[in-house]
Amino acid sequence: MALILSWIEAVGEFALLIWNTLKAVKEIHRSFGEIVRQIAAIGYGSLTIVMGSATFVGLVSGVLISYQIKDFVPADIIGLGIWKGVSTELAPVLTALVVAGRVGGGLASEIGTMRVTEQIDALEVMGINPYRFIVLPRIVAGTISIPLLTIVATFIAVLAALFLTVYVYSLPANPLINGIKGSFVPRDLVVGGTKSFVFGVIISLVSCYFGYYTRGGAVGVGRSAMNAVVASAILILAADFLISMYFYS
Repeated sequence: MALILSWIEAVGEFALLIWNTLKAVKEIHRSFGEIVRQIAAIGYGSLTIVMGSATFVGLVSGVLISYQIKDFVPADIIGLGIWKGVSTELAPVLTALVVAGRVGGGLASEIGTMRVTEQIDALEVMGINPYRFIVLPRIVAGTISIPLLTIVATFIAVLAALFLTVYVYSLPANPLINGIKGSFVPRDLVVGGTKSFVFGVIISLVSCYFGYYTRGGAVGVGRSAMNAVVASAILILAADFLISMYFYS
């Protein structure tokens, strides 16, 4: 019974956070500076690690695709497989997981520290809406930053995969590039963009939730950061499945 009540309480708190954040949208112009600062912290701050992970994602996808089927299919099919796998699945999902690990825990611990040190209470006493000042800028910044990071990751991963297949497996470059061009359809961009947008909302919203409702002092801050990363990762994979089913069923 206690577990059920705690789940009901969590759902209510999550719904309350969403509702109060939506109400704060009308004052979003007052948070423009903070939104820009959070975009720099989330987006630019994650750029190096995303570029590094995207490079290895591209190399691994190139190894797997080239090694498995290079003796059975023409090079343009390999180019098709690289583009489809990276643009619609690997780049959005792995970028989101990397950012969830770096940013999700950071946002939860930052807001959680504000909660346990009573900074959020102080904002309320001063008449400042904490949802507008704390939660809304981070959700907007995450929603903007992660799709942009996904674009960078897709570009780098495809280049890395092409480099490996050409210079390690000695496949001809022109057929590979022609395969990518011939397999390109607008739906690929729609699928990848939809996933990255949804993942951005999930990471920022879940992280803000766990941080905003932190309890238990310093131990609670650490617990909130851990829960934010774990919950974000699970929801990212679940959303990935649902979006893929919607577009490809």
